[in-house]
Amino acid sequence: MEILSKLASHTWAMIAEMGPYLILGLAISALLHRFLKQAWIERLMGRRNLSSVLWGSVVGVPMPLCSCGVIPVTMSLHSRGASKGATVSFLTSTPQTGVDSFLATYGMLGPVFAIYKIIVAFVSGVLVGLTTDFFEKDQKAKSDNSLASAQNAKQPTLRESLRYGFYTMPGDLASALLIGFVLAGLISAFAPEEMLGNLPGGALSAILLTTLISVPFYICSTGSIPLALALVHSGLPISAALVLLIAGPATNIATITTVRKVLGGRSTLIYVTGVVLASWIAAAIYHFFISSSTLGHHQMDHVMELPLWKHIGGAALLALLVFPHFRQRFTSSQPHDHDHFEPETMSQQHKLSIQGMNCSHCENSVRNGLASLPNTEVLSVDKANSSAVIKSDSFDEELVREKVVSLGFEYQGTL
Repeated sequence: MEILSKLASHTWAMIAEMGPYLILGLAISALLHRFLKQAWIERLMGRRNLSSVLWGSVVGVPMPLCSCGVIPVTMSLHSRGASKGATVSFLTSTPQTGVDSFLATYGMLGPVFAIYKIIVAFVSGVLVGLTTDFFEKDQKAKSDNSLASAQNAKQPTLRESLRYGFYTMPGDLASALLIGFVLAGLISAFAPEEMLGNLPGGALSAILLTTLISVPFYICSTGSIPLALALVHSGLPISAALVLLIAGPATNIATITTVRKVLGGRSTLIYVTGVVLASWIAAAIYHFFISSSTLGHHQMDHVMELPLWKHIGGAALLALLVFPHFRQRFTSSQPHDHDHFEPETMSQQHKLSIQGMNCSHCENSVRNGLASLPNTEVLSVDKANSSAVIKSDSFDEELVREKVVSLGFEYQGTL
């Protein structure tokens, strides 16, 4: 019981420390969702020049999109005319940070680290985007006219944006954040201090180790913050933690596979190599010119004596993370309208198996993509079951497959 109590107290300290900052980030994300127009974004990123690459990073840095959610949005931007350079710039900068991640980083790791991470996200996006355009001079951006025009896209209402900020986003972040909190609690409660501080090779070997972990695996930019803080407390140099927070969210197997499929092998190689090199250079600059300390002790020693307002913020955050999953579990057990069609109508329904949907952005991308097909009504899209149900009296499976693949997902046929 003593072990569980110690784990619970350290995990709760992480949640309470991060809660108020992340809730403020969710509120700002709701405002961005309400007022940031997609048509404006696509117009800025559609040209093949330095300006479009710069705007790819400018737009990407504050966008509250996770590592998986950024994939369908990026592919949609490219299919609507964004250049490869702008597409890769957006893809590089967006998952590294966001308003929610920035505020959480500010609260957990301090203002210098948080601001530096934003600068790295912007600069790395621009450099990788420009490199892509330089080596892909003969490639032209595609234009997919089957997608609905962004100019005519309906702006979300305030209610829809509040739902996005305080229901949809927490539901998307829940798994990564909760796993991150528990792992961080385990490390901070039981890992010996300086466990990672005496690795052979010092900071260099720590950076290489975190690179090997970061590149292939899915790491959420916000969910990785408590884990990074706990590792720093265990002696990991801050420079190595920076690699985890840059390369981790920006790359993973799913993203690499999708980018290769849509943008080609050369762009993918430039993208992955650029992200890794940018994280190494950023880590070296931080280590030698800003701080080489582990910064963990004073940050971690006081977390057990948090003020009441942080405990309230932690409780609110936990409620926001858990509620969408309880509600989804409850509603999924209820009968759906598309389960009760007449036999002749049922013959027009098709249940599709679609792999790779991990968040609400993925669901919306699939829903909008399938709805753009001729004579097709989308009845449901469910990331939990990796499926979608459509109604069509002229079902063309090859057309469906092409659409799903163009969005960055894997079509596995009908169920």
